[in-house]
Amino acid sequence: MFSKIFLSKEKLNKNIKFMKKITPGKICAMIKANAYGHGLREILPLLACEIDYFGVSNEEEALLAREITDKTIIVFGMCDDYKLCMEREISFAVFSLEHVKQIVKLAKKTHLYPKMHLCVNSGMNRYGLQTMREYLKIIEYLKTNNITLEGLYTHFSSLTTDRNYTKKQREIFATYINKLPKYWNTIIHIGGGKAIFEDLRADVYRMGIELYGYEVEGVEPILTVESQIVSLQNVNKGEHVGYLCGFSACKDMVVATIPLGYADGFPRQISNQYYVFINGKKARSCGNICMDTFMVDVSDIHCQLGDKVCLMQDAHQLAKLINSTEYEVLTNLNKFRGDRIVVD
Repeated sequence: MFSKIFLSKEKLNKNIKFMKKITPGKICAMIKANAYGHGLREILPLLACEIDYFGVSNEEEALLAREITDKTIIVFGMCDDYKLCMEREISFAVFSLEHVKQIVKLAKKTHLYPKMHLCVNSGMNRYGLQTMREYLKIIEYLKTNNITLEGLYTHFSSLTTDRNYTKKQREIFATYINKLPKYWNTIIHIGGGKAIFEDLRADVYRMGIELYGYEVEGVEPILTVESQIVSLQNVNKGEHVGYLCGFSACKDMVVATIPLGYADGFPRQISNQYYVFINGKKARSCGNICMDTFMVDVSDIHCQLGDKVCLMQDAHQLAKLINSTEYEVLTNLNKFRGDRIVVD
């Protein structure tokens, strides 16, 4: 393949060591969405050497992860087949009394034991319990059926933007923790970005993008996207480049074609704005980004067919251009049609 994603094992290990050093509890590494676009099959074996808990969004991701590791895997979304999850020793979230009852009835029918993590909606308003009354009913129901909760958790929505709202969420969650039967030894875990910096105490801290090198000072991006020049075109002044005459040459120029496009996760909206690096020099995209290719101006760069092109070393530049976050940029790479290679 002309295009590749390189994943630095050395940088990932440094990020893990740094985050473990400053985290007051254990880490649950979020590997949902194909490890945030990095590649679950490539990343999980590296993480599993150092991390004890893993978080995914659905049972499909969980089953893939289970092929690679025997450590705790928690599904934080809804599942289609809870029986299969119990058979594979996969933990999963539950969100209401009715949900818990369904799982317990299935567990008794199949003689399996459910590893449930109860979600408390402390203010995210996405999933979870909202009343103490329902929570106490769940506890009594589980006691009656001789089942415990493996985990109790919440998700903070605005840790970096609204301290007052975070304080409110924290206080709500604390009331639920205080009502837990002590002998259950239930794991308390939290997430929502930078929880470790807010003196929010828990047994386990869910983190994702920090491990991959973003949002925390002291970590480095582990992912690099590279390709190569597959065509060089001489474009005369007044001619156009790409679909819909998206770029007009104001001088004679040389244009290089890169075999990646919006089908690979590089959105069309960055056309004529994005920069890549060729032989250590910046080359600006010209013309509308195509499904499979985009073009860059190499008029002032000495280059030839086959020369390496660095498209991304830090997702921040692209996130800024599309007025979004590194999360979206990285997960867009799930469409990437090249190889993912672990280096170092």
